[in-house]
Amino acid sequence: MIDACLGFLFGCLHRNQTRPFTLNKTCYTVCLDCGRELPYSWVAMRSMKRMECANSRHHVSEELNAAA
Repeated sequence: MIDACLGFLFGCLHRNQTRPFTLNKTCYTVCLDCGRELPYSWVAMRSMKRMECANSRHHVSEELNAAA
């Protein structure tokens, strides 16, 4: 009951995620609860927040080149 109310108010908390994927030079994980794709940072080794993603769109290609 409480989880349903919190889910309605705040949306999915994205706790159950897949491993990171790289497809077409885009790194992301997928939430197993809601199916949303979440941007992933190889440098920070975690899913990125919406603000981080907006600030570093060009930085993703640099991360991929550094990882290769």
